[in-house]
Amino acid sequence: MTIRIVIGRVLKGVAVSMGLAASALGQTTTGVTDDEILIGMFAPLSGPLAAYGTDPINAARAYFDDINAKGGIHGRTIRYLVEDDKCTPAAANTVVRKFITVEKVFLLLGGSCSGSTVSIQELVNQEKVPHFMLNASGDAGVYPPTTYQFGSAPGTQRATLAAVMMYAIEGLGAKSVGVLGPNDAMGTSALEMITAMAEKYDIKVVANEIVPNNATDVTVPVLNVHSANPDVIILTTYAPPTTLVMKKLTEFGLLDKPVISAIQGVSNTEAFVGSLDGNTAGLGKFYYAHPLVAESMDDPALKPWKDLMVKYYPDRPEPGIVGAYGFPHAMAIVDALERAGPDLTREAFMEAIDQTNLETGVMATPTVFTPERRDSNRGQIIVKFDGSTVTRVGGPYTWDALIDPAVFDD
Repeated sequence: MTIRIVIGRVLKGVAVSMGLAASALGQTTTGVTDDEILIGMFAPLSGPLAAYGTDPINAARAYFDDINAKGGIHGRTIRYLVEDDKCTPAAANTVVRKFITVEKVFLLLGGSCSGSTVSIQELVNQEKVPHFMLNASGDAGVYPPTTYQFGSAPGTQRATLAAVMMYAIEGLGAKSVGVLGPNDAMGTSALEMITAMAEKYDIKVVANEIVPNNATDVTVPVLNVHSANPDVIILTTYAPPTTLVMKKLTEFGLLDKPVISAIQGVSNTEAFVGSLDGNTAGLGKFYYAHPLVAESMDDPALKPWKDLMVKYYPDRPEPGIVGAYGFPHAMAIVDALERAGPDLTREAFMEAIDQTNLETGVMATPTVFTPERRDSNRGQIIVKFDGSTVTRVGGPYTWDALIDPAVFDD
């Protein structure tokens, strides 16, 4: 699906409806005026996890900018405000309270880290302000679903670890796995799916070692997992500790085990190789998960979206592939705004968003929202990366096709 087709579809009929009933409703609907819709956006834009926020938020902004350049939605343009949530719950709550109580936004789009993003769930539901996660996995924010928090454009930990486990079993013949990951909300959600898949498919989890996101030395957990002799090592870490693990495995020559990283472990292949100081000797059996239609922003399937980002944000001429994760929820928002019609209210928007089933042309599986489903993307791809070439080897896998969702019910 081309960028022209996607944008053309969500703008269909906009010109016919321009101006109809906008004046009256713009005065009574928070964040909506005669000529604009106000959206509050946030992501980690500073600190060690800024790489997870900068490109995704630029992707979403570029999509909105392009919609505005083509005439907006029912006569209204999208105006957005951007704040840095620093990937912390405290900052995220401060930013969101400001957006809701001071700026009076219509909806929220933001969050790249699960802990900070899930922390605002009670607030947005209390205030009845729709919040769409930018690119956080945010399992605890969507399982169980609530009315006003929408998540997981790139997929939850439930989605990514179902795919990782299935490929370990089917693709690599694993009978046992060892896990290295944090014990935060993200890591806990990841381990929950690993455990569920292990029980269903009779796989042994022979080791589970904690590697916090701020780890500086991973010697002990790496040695413990390797000594447990798993068939496959699974990483649920963010990129910085993923780098530390791969360096340590290489340093000790412990390269006999395949390693599969969850989606958050590799945000950009070039940056990943750079973080390894260019030493790719340890990547002979390295795999990772992602949810996209292609493995590179320069692939013909994703190049139009890269070009859109660079057009509006030329200071980032080579955005990382994680940037593509910023498009799906921006697209879903625009699609729902268009279907909600010119008489825009939060109620009309919510009714529209709850009927979302969108082929974005970015993700390998559709972006879907229903009243019972708030995890928009359930599919993941597995690729092999040797330090220079990314090769698709498995998927797309959809988590609810691999395991009965009821096993996670309390």
